[in-house]
Amino acid sequence: MDIPSLFMIPSAVSSGKVHSVFPNSTDADFDFNRDSDATRVNSEGLIERVGYYGSELVTNGDFATDSNWTKGAGWTIANGKATVTSSITDSIYQDALTLGKTFKVTFQITNITSGSLRVGIGINFSDYFTEVGTYTFYGQPSNDTLLRINPSSGTNASIDNVSVKEITGDRARLNYEIEGGLVNTKPSLLLEPQSTNLITYSEDYSQSSWNKLNAQVSRTVETSPDGNNTNVFNLTGTNGNLYVGGTTGVEYTISVYIKSNNKNKDKFKLRLGNNISSEYEATNEWKRYVFTSTPTTGVLGITTSSSPDNEFDLLVWGFQLEQQSYATSYIPTNGSTQTRAAETCNGAGTSSILPSEEGILYGEFAALANDETFRLFSLSNGTSANRVYLGFGSGSNTIWCSVSNSNVGQAAIIHTISDVKLFNKAAIRFKANDVQLYVNGVQVGTDTSATIPSDFSSVQFNSGSGSSALYAKIRDIRVYNTKEMTDSEVDILLTKITS
Repeated sequence: MDIPSLFMIPSAVSSGKVHSVFPNSTDADFDFNRDSDATRVNSEGLIERVGYYGSELVTNGDFATDSNWTKGAGWTIANGKATVTSSITDSIYQDALTLGKTFKVTFQITNITSGSLRVGIGINFSDYFTEVGTYTFYGQPSNDTLLRINPSSGTNASIDNVSVKEITGDRARLNYEIEGGLVNTKPSLLLEPQSTNLITYSEDYSQSSWNKLNAQVSRTVETSPDGNNTNVFNLTGTNGNLYVGGTTGVEYTISVYIKSNNKNKDKFKLRLGNNISSEYEATNEWKRYVFTSTPTTGVLGITTSSSPDNEFDLLVWGFQLEQQSYATSYIPTNGSTQTRAAETCNGAGTSSILPSEEGILYGEFAALANDETFRLFSLSNGTSANRVYLGFGSGSNTIWCSVSNSNVGQAAIIHTISDVKLFNKAAIRFKANDVQLYVNGVQVGTDTSATIPSDFSSVQFNSGSGSSALYAKIRDIRVYNTKEMTDSEVDILLTKITS
């Protein structure tokens, strides 16, 4: 009697899909979308990029020959690079795109002595880039199908390794938590909103955009959190700072991976303007440190202890600065800000799979932040009219469930827990005049006056109408049909699955 009608534990994904384990039907799979790549922590505890892309669309992207590109005024191709020396803004371009599709473009600025360059997907242009580095830009072409590299007036620069690939499918992220220095063997489906890393060089602190005050950076051979052993910087000094500029008066979250290189010189703080975190003590293992505040001065980065003559010797990797109240998964940058697109995961089930009029909606999930916003998943008819919701409420550390029928609210139960950022198990039992909320093995609320919809056809990681997306880490989703069960059997099942 306790076999779910739909059961999803995050164990298998494919292009644009998150697969349910039961029933064995494509109707039970979720449709997934993210118009960019993203990172996850894999089963080995390493950060890796995730995404599906088509074949290379640029011809002669390494400029091995003087061919395939249309060169505007001031552009030449020679010695394996394209060079511009021009007082006007003519582009070098190639017809490589298709209207209506989304592309990932990367290119490398190998030398630049004046001016700036930007990339155009059709007439959809990136920001201008002014330093040597590898740049990535996502977008859909509008108006035409040309890939352009466009200089500002007076630019003297060289480029190489131009690449364009279509985003052909989106791979959901099965993320593994690192707990107590160990990788949890049970993954969670990671769903996040759009976010931008405002640090332009997240791993290379030798760049001029990084300011060093009484601090030195040097590249060293050490395995970084992504498994690369050539991409770590050693930060040393006395009473020093490593920082970038920023805007004041808005809330930021700064995050960075740090490891001690000398246990006697391992104390540091994170800084957002004049707001400074508590003192941290780095360990012999990589750890991500996070600090959120609203700066009053535009100095953002690492600072050392305020104690006299405080020396530090740290390994640093993966700086991230986000204009929001919490940190999301790492977004690598190399010369420009980068944005990870928002994720959606919806559309599992049909009316033949899902229950009608009575059942259970269950989940095991952890919030990304206690930000007091509705973050829900739902059983609905695909509209806002008829739905059952479960997730996080608008109050601090609250679990919330509700039922609506014909756009009229029928039941709503709110329960406060210790921490929504931890994994919690919750279930709503819905039946005519009998709605119950169970959290972590305990019945925490009831409503005895409710009319239940009868036309459920879809499970979605939002409110059912597209709003209040469940940005969270999700380990388990189940839907049960309880029509053939007694109330006692339902109570036993609710206690069992939420304990």
